[in-house]
Amino acid sequence: MSAPAATTATEGIGAVSEPIRAAFYGRKNRTDTIALRLLRQQYQLCEQTFRPRVVITHCFYDLPADVDPVMLHDAGLPRREGGWRELAATLSTPEPGYDLIVCEKAERLSRDPFEILARERLAAQHCVPIIYATEPWDPVLEMLPQARALTALIRRRVQGSGYFTIENPYMGGQGGVDVGRGIRAPRRRHRTSGS
Repeated sequence: MSAPAATTATEGIGAVSEPIRAAFYGRKNRTDTIALRLLRQQYQLCEQTFRPRVVITHCFYDLPADVDPVMLHDAGLPRREGGWRELAATLSTPEPGYDLIVCEKAERLSRDPFEILARERLAAQHCVPIIYATEPWDPVLEMLPQARALTALIRRRVQGSGYFTIENPYMGGQGGVDVGRGIRAPRRRHRTSGS
């Protein structure tokens, strides 16, 4: 008798062979053609460094002023989806479209070390690591596609169940006794030693 291919709890998780999806983030403090060329080099360095493992699916970068999209295209830059503010806003969405953030080096997040830490902390709170092209690859990152698939599976199961809905007397606070903070648990009969 052969073992089942996958258990129901982890069905299809181990078979995920998708590449790791990344959002690129870059920053320059000028908008002349040389600065745009250097920004393109940041992007290309990240793309070349992580190419066998990572596919860049989103591109965010900050510039001190708005630049004509034609000028960005002529500089060889991919379409900009916003800067750090827009990237941070996508972190809290259920499916941001990327598993990690790639950046040339930590100084590209910000010149202020406290701001770098704050941005890394924000990304970590949403389980999205920031990796740098100038640092060695962490083999643990290879598990990001499986973690994404497991998270999606759990989300589908929780949304499909009635456990966290108002219909559940254990979670919804209907009937029973007050157990604090407005939560009501069902009243249970206890057996006595004589019965």
